[in-house]
Amino acid sequence: MSAPACIRALPLLAGLLLAACGDAAPPPPAPVAPSPQRAPAPPVADTETVIAHYDCPTAGEIDIIRDGRFARLRMVDGRTVHLGAIQGSRPPVWSEVGLRFVADGDFIELSQDSGRTIACTASADMAERDTPED
Repeated sequence: MSAPACIRALPLLAGLLLAACGDAAPPPPAPVAPSPQRAPAPPVADTETVIAHYDCPTAGEIDIIRDGRFARLRMVDGRTVHLGAIQGSRPPVWSEVGLRFVADGDFIELSQDSGRTIACTASADMAERDTPED
């Protein structure tokens, strides 16, 4: 290599050496502690009058509320769905997209549009409330 070429390469070499000897790479960011999972919210006290209560195994519980205008389905996974009454239906039917609830005497059923149906039963504690005391 000629002297002028060596002289021109010196700044490049010096820059590489300085870069190699420079400050160490910045420390990695501190690990962020995972945010704690929220505990499920405590159930909100219902002040609505429940006029009928049904148990639907594997699906949840249904309360008939607001003078029969709505059926509140509390699913086993914690979700709540409100089904609106279909006015003038006989037997009484409550429906929401994909769900339908029918209560006609001993025939009580929750069904899904997918074809799955679940037989439900009137809750014993509601029957006791409706029974007049002697």
